[in-house]
Amino acid sequence: MKPIVRSYLTEINVGTTQPGNGANINIKDYPQLRDIYVTGVEVFSDNVITLSPSGKTVVNDVKGLTLTLVDIFNMEIVYQYPAYDLNPVNIGGFYRDFNPFQLQLTKSYITVLDNSNINQNESVMINFYYVLSKEWNKYASLYVRK
Repeated sequence: MKPIVRSYLTEINVGTTQPGNGANINIKDYPQLRDIYVTGVEVFSDNVITLSPSGKTVVNDVKGLTLTLVDIFNMEIVYQYPAYDLNPVNIGGFYRDFNPFQLQLTKSYITVLDNSNINQNESVMINFYYVLSKEWNKYASLYVRK
């Protein structure tokens, strides 16, 4: 695991109706996550966080969800990664770290493969670990293998 430089918890609400299987839910813009290198991700269900920052119920189980993260060149760097494997509770308390890349959050999304554990108006909580692009040179040696 790499050191955590910065962290930001995001909330992705599934909408006012239960999403169907195969639905993609776009991640909205968070100004704090613009112009960053993403270094790691966690996805939480209600076994870690019961209520979102906006007061919504957090999804009970993330087994039927995948996460796709897109870079600034519109390339799907992390494609349909199982959200279950991104929940630290399921992997010995660790978070998944990635080879850092410049994230384009508004092109990134969650895919619902099985909606049986998801209800309308629930939220998925995603925590991003990152380094600001303007600080990348300061921290790059911690993340890039030589």
